[in-house]
Amino acid sequence: MTSCFFAEEMLHLCTRGHAVQAFYEQTGFNFMANKNLSESIADKIKNRIIKGEYSLGKQLPNEQELCDSLNVSRTTVREAIKLLVSRNVLKIERGKGTFVAAVPGLSEDPFGLEFINEEELRNGLAEFRRLVEPDVCALAAEHASPEQIGIMEQQVGRMNEISAQSPSSSAEEWIDEFINQEIGFHVQLYKSTGNILFERMGDIIARSVILNCTMLKYRQTFDFEKYALIHNLLFQAIADRDAVRAKTMAVQHTDIFSSERDR
Repeated sequence: MTSCFFAEEMLHLCTRGHAVQAFYEQTGFNFMANKNLSESIADKIKNRIIKGEYSLGKQLPNEQELCDSLNVSRTTVREAIKLLVSRNVLKIERGKGTFVAAVPGLSEDPFGLEFINEEELRNGLAEFRRLVEPDVCALAAEHASPEQIGIMEQQVGRMNEISAQSPSSSAEEWIDEFINQEIGFHVQLYKSTGNILFERMGDIIARSVILNCTMLKYRQTFDFEKYALIHNLLFQAIADRDAVRAKTMAVQHTDIFSSERDR
Protein backbone atom coordinates (compact mmCIF):
# COMPACT_ATOMS: atom_id res chain seq x y z
CA MET A 1 0.00 0.00 0.00
CA THR A 2 2.89 2.32 0.77
CA SER A 3 4.39 1.86 -2.71
CA CYS A 4 1.00 2.57 -4.29
CA PHE A 5 0.64 5.77 -2.26
CA PHE A 6 4.18 6.80 -3.23
CA ALA A 7 3.45 6.22 -6.94
CA GLU A 8 0.27 8.34 -6.72
CA GLU A 9 2.17 11.18 -5.02
CA MET A 10 4.91 11.13 -7.66
CA LEU A 11 2.29 11.25 -10.44
CA HIS A 12 0.64 14.20 -8.70
CA LEU A 13 3.93 16.08 -8.37
CA CYS A 14 4.87 15.44 -12.00
CA THR A 15 1.48 16.62 -13.23
CA ARG A 16 1.72 19.69 -11.03
CA GLY A 17 5.24 20.32 -12.33
CA HIS A 18 4.03 20.31 -15.93
CA ALA A 19 1.30 22.76 -15.02
CA VAL A 20 3.76 25.10 -13.32
CA GLN A 21 6.12 24.90 -16.29
CA ALA A 22 3.24 25.72 -18.65
CA PHE A 23 2.39 28.72 -16.45
CA TYR A 24 5.97 29.96 -16.65
CA GLU A 25 6.02 29.60 -20.44
CA GLN A 26 2.69 31.38 -20.90
CA THR A 27 3.43 34.28 -18.56
CA GLY A 28 7.19 34.63 -18.96
CA PHE A 29 7.47 34.55 -15.17
CA ASN A 30 10.26 32.45 -13.72
CA PHE A 31 10.74 32.23 -9.95
CA MET A 32 14.00 30.32 -10.36
CA ALA A 33 15.64 33.15 -12.31
CA ASN A 34 15.75 35.27 -9.17
CA LYS A 35 15.81 38.51 -11.18
CA ASN A 36 14.68 41.90 -9.97
CA LEU A 37 11.93 43.76 -11.77
CA SER A 38 14.15 45.94 -13.97
CA GLU A 39 16.05 42.87 -15.22
CA SER A 40 12.78 41.13 -16.04
CA ILE A 41 11.55 44.19 -17.93
CA ALA A 42 14.87 44.34 -19.79
CA ASP A 43 14.28 40.72 -20.84
CA LYS A 44 10.78 41.58 -22.06
CA ILE A 45 12.08 44.46 -24.17
CA LYS A 46 14.82 42.18 -25.52
CA ASN A 47 12.24 39.54 -26.43
CA ARG A 48 10.21 42.14 -28.31
CA ILE A 49 13.33 42.97 -30.32
CA ILE A 50 13.91 39.28 -31.06
CA LYS A 51 10.30 38.90 -32.22
CA GLY A 52 10.61 41.93 -34.47
CA GLU A 53 8.19 44.15 -32.55
CA TYR A 54 11.00 46.70 -32.23
CA SER A 55 13.05 46.84 -35.44
CA LEU A 56 16.85 46.93 -35.58
CA GLY A 57 18.19 50.46 -35.77
CA LYS A 58 14.76 51.96 -35.11
CA GLN A 59 13.57 54.10 -32.22
CA LEU A 60 11.82 52.54 -29.24
CA PRO A 61 8.39 53.82 -28.14
CA ASN A 62 8.70 56.72 -25.75
CA GLU A 63 9.06 56.18 -22.03
CA GLN A 64 5.38 56.58 -21.19
CA GLU A 65 4.31 54.15 -23.91
CA LEU A 66 6.76 51.59 -22.55
CA CYS A 67 5.42 52.10 -19.03
CA ASP A 68 1.86 51.54 -20.25
CA SER A 69 2.64 48.45 -22.32
CA LEU A 70 4.82 46.86 -19.64
CA ASN A 71 2.72 47.93 -16.63
CA VAL A 72 5.65 49.31 -14.65
CA SER A 73 6.87 52.69 -13.44
CA ARG A 74 9.16 55.11 -15.28
CA THR A 75 11.94 54.29 -12.83
CA THR A 76 11.83 50.60 -13.71
CA VAL A 77 11.74 51.31 -17.45
CA ARG A 78 14.76 53.63 -17.11
CA GLU A 79 16.71 50.99 -15.19
CA ALA A 80 15.83 48.35 -17.78
CA ILE A 81 16.98 50.62 -20.59
CA LYS A 82 20.27 51.30 -18.76
CA LEU A 83 20.86 47.56 -18.52
CA LEU A 84 20.22 47.07 -22.23
CA VAL A 85 22.43 50.02 -23.19
CA SER A 86 25.26 48.53 -21.11
CA ARG A 87 24.80 45.26 -23.03
CA ASN A 88 24.87 47.00 -26.44
CA VAL A 89 21.28 46.06 -27.16
CA LEU A 90 20.04 49.67 -27.12
CA LYS A 91 21.74 53.01 -27.69
CA ILE A 92 20.70 56.47 -26.57
CA GLU A 93 21.03 59.40 -28.97
CA ARG A 94 20.92 62.75 -27.25
CA GLY A 95 17.94 64.85 -28.26
CA LYS A 96 16.42 61.99 -30.26
CA GLY A 97 15.61 59.06 -28.00
CA THR A 98 16.45 55.41 -27.47
CA PHE A 99 17.17 53.15 -30.44
CA VAL A 100 17.66 49.43 -30.99
CA ALA A 101 21.28 48.74 -31.93
CA ALA A 102 21.93 47.75 -35.54
CA VAL A 103 23.51 44.52 -34.26
CA PRO A 104 22.07 44.04 -30.75
CA GLY A 105 24.36 42.54 -28.14
CA LEU A 106 27.56 42.80 -30.17
CA SER A 107 30.29 44.60 -28.26
CA GLU A 108 33.22 46.42 -29.85
CA ASP A 109 35.70 43.83 -28.57
CA PRO A 110 33.78 40.62 -27.77
CA PHE A 111 36.93 38.48 -27.49
CA GLY A 112 39.03 40.94 -25.49
CA LEU A 113 41.55 41.24 -28.32
CA GLU A 114 42.73 44.64 -27.10
CA PHE A 115 44.37 42.95 -24.11
CA ILE A 116 46.40 40.43 -26.12
CA ASN A 117 50.04 41.07 -26.98
CA GLU A 118 50.18 42.54 -30.50
CA GLU A 119 52.61 40.01 -31.97
CA GLU A 120 50.69 37.08 -30.51
CA LEU A 121 47.41 38.57 -31.76
CA ARG A 122 48.81 39.19 -35.25
CA ASN A 123 49.99 35.59 -35.54
CA GLY A 124 46.75 34.21 -34.12
CA LEU A 125 44.55 36.21 -36.46
CA ALA A 126 46.70 35.29 -39.46
CA GLU A 127 46.41 31.60 -38.62
CA PHE A 128 42.66 31.96 -38.10
CA ARG A 129 42.22 33.59 -41.50
CA ARG A 130 44.46 31.03 -43.20
CA LEU A 131 42.23 28.24 -41.89
CA VAL A 132 38.84 29.92 -42.32
CA GLU A 133 38.99 32.43 -45.16
CA PRO A 134 39.18 29.97 -48.09
CA ASP A 135 35.84 28.48 -47.03
CA VAL A 136 34.47 31.97 -46.41
CA CYS A 137 35.32 32.89 -50.00
CA ALA A 138 33.68 29.72 -51.30
CA LEU A 139 30.50 30.58 -49.39
CA ALA A 140 30.62 34.15 -50.69
CA ALA A 141 30.79 32.81 -54.25
CA GLU A 142 27.64 30.80 -53.57
CA HIS A 143 25.62 33.28 -51.54
CA ALA A 144 26.68 36.88 -52.24
CA SER A 145 23.80 39.07 -53.40
CA PRO A 146 24.11 41.23 -56.53
CA GLU A 147 24.39 44.27 -54.23
CA GLN A 148 27.25 42.67 -52.29
CA ILE A 149 29.02 41.73 -55.52
CA GLY A 150 28.64 45.36 -56.58
CA ILE A 151 30.22 46.64 -53.37
CA MET A 152 33.21 44.33 -53.76
CA GLU A 153 33.56 45.34 -57.41
CA GLN A 154 33.78 49.00 -56.40
CA GLN A 155 36.39 48.21 -53.74
CA VAL A 156 38.56 46.23 -56.15
CA GLY A 157 38.10 48.92 -58.79
CA ARG A 158 39.41 51.53 -56.35
CA MET A 159 42.42 49.29 -55.60
CA ASN A 160 43.13 49.20 -59.34
CA GLU A 161 42.93 53.01 -59.56
CA ILE A 162 45.31 53.38 -56.61
CA SER A 163 47.71 50.84 -58.09
CA ALA A 164 47.81 52.82 -61.34
CA GLN A 165 48.24 56.23 -59.65
CA SER A 166 50.57 55.39 -56.75
CA PRO A 167 53.91 56.34 -58.43
CA SER A 168 52.71 59.94 -58.99
CA SER A 169 52.14 60.91 -55.35
CA SER A 170 53.10 60.17 -51.76
CA ALA A 171 53.29 56.38 -51.41
CA GLU A 172 52.28 56.46 -47.74
CA GLU A 173 48.94 58.11 -48.52
CA TRP A 174 48.22 55.62 -51.29
CA ILE A 175 49.14 52.69 -49.06
CA ASP A 176 46.65 53.86 -46.43
CA GLU A 177 43.91 54.32 -49.03
CA PHE A 178 44.62 50.90 -50.52
CA ILE A 179 44.48 49.31 -47.06
CA ASN A 180 41.12 50.96 -46.36
CA GLN A 181 39.71 49.38 -49.52
CA GLU A 182 41.27 46.03 -48.57
CA ILE A 183 39.67 46.15 -45.12
CA GLY A 184 36.27 46.88 -46.64
CA PHE A 185 36.68 44.08 -49.19
CA HIS A 186 37.53 41.42 -46.63
CA VAL A 187 34.79 42.50 -44.23
CA GLN A 188 32.35 42.32 -47.16
CA LEU A 189 33.53 38.78 -47.94
CA TYR A 190 32.42 37.62 -44.50
CA LYS A 191 29.14 39.51 -44.78
CA SER A 192 28.45 37.81 -48.10
CA THR A 193 28.59 34.23 -46.81
CA GLY A 194 24.95 34.05 -45.74
CA ASN A 195 26.19 32.80 -42.35
CA ILE A 196 25.25 35.00 -39.41
CA LEU A 197 28.35 34.04 -37.39
CA PHE A 198 30.74 35.00 -40.18
CA GLU A 199 28.77 38.18 -40.80
CA ARG A 200 29.51 39.29 -37.24
CA MET A 201 33.25 38.76 -37.51
CA GLY A 202 33.80 41.98 -39.45
CA ASP A 203 35.59 43.79 -36.64
CA ILE A 204 37.96 40.86 -36.08
CA ILE A 205 38.84 40.70 -39.78
CA ALA A 206 39.36 44.45 -40.00
CA ARG A 207 41.67 44.26 -37.00
CA SER A 208 43.66 41.45 -38.65
CA VAL A 209 44.17 43.42 -41.87
CA ILE A 210 45.17 46.54 -39.93
CA LEU A 211 47.70 44.68 -37.78
CA ASN A 212 49.27 43.08 -40.82
CA CYS A 213 49.33 46.22 -42.95
CA THR A 214 50.80 48.51 -40.31
CA MET A 215 53.97 46.47 -39.95
CA LEU A 216 56.90 48.63 -41.07
CA LYS A 217 58.59 45.92 -43.15
CA TYR A 218 55.29 45.20 -44.90
CA ARG A 219 54.80 48.87 -45.83
CA GLN A 220 58.40 49.31 -46.95
CA THR A 221 57.95 46.65 -49.63
CA PHE A 222 54.30 47.38 -50.45
CA ASP A 223 53.58 46.01 -53.91
CA PHE A 224 50.44 47.75 -55.25
CA GLU A 225 50.34 45.79 -58.49
CA LYS A 226 50.69 42.36 -56.87
CA TYR A 227 48.16 43.07 -54.12
CA ALA A 228 45.65 44.55 -56.56
CA LEU A 229 46.02 41.51 -58.84
CA ILE A 230 45.37 38.93 -56.12
CA HIS A 231 42.24 40.81 -55.00
CA ASN A 232 41.05 41.04 -58.61
CA LEU A 233 41.48 37.31 -59.16
CA LEU A 234 39.68 36.52 -55.91
CA PHE A 235 36.83 38.90 -56.72
CA GLN A 236 36.42 37.53 -60.23
CA ALA A 237 36.05 33.98 -58.92
CA ILE A 238 33.34 35.14 -56.51
CA ALA A 239 31.58 37.20 -59.20
CA ASP A 240 31.66 34.12 -61.49
CA ARG A 241 30.01 32.07 -58.70
CA ASP A 242 32.93 29.64 -58.85
CA ALA A 243 33.30 28.40 -55.26
CA VAL A 244 36.20 26.05 -56.02
CA ARG A 245 38.24 28.75 -57.76
CA ALA A 246 37.37 31.27 -55.04
CA LYS A 247 38.67 28.88 -52.40
CA THR A 248 41.87 28.27 -54.38
CA MET A 249 42.47 32.00 -54.85
CA ALA A 250 41.87 32.60 -51.15
CA VAL A 251 44.52 30.02 -50.25
CA GLN A 252 46.98 31.79 -52.55
CA HIS A 253 45.98 35.14 -51.04
CA THR A 254 46.57 34.03 -47.45
CA ASP A 255 49.84 32.32 -48.44
CA ILE A 256 51.13 35.52 -50.03
CA PHE A 257 50.33 37.63 -47.01
CA SER A 258 51.72 35.04 -44.61
CA SER A 259 55.01 35.01 -46.50
CA GLU A 260 55.08 38.81 -46.53
CA ARG A 261 54.55 38.86 -42.77
CA ASP A 262 57.22 36.24 -42.07
CA ARG A 263 59.95 37.80 -44.20
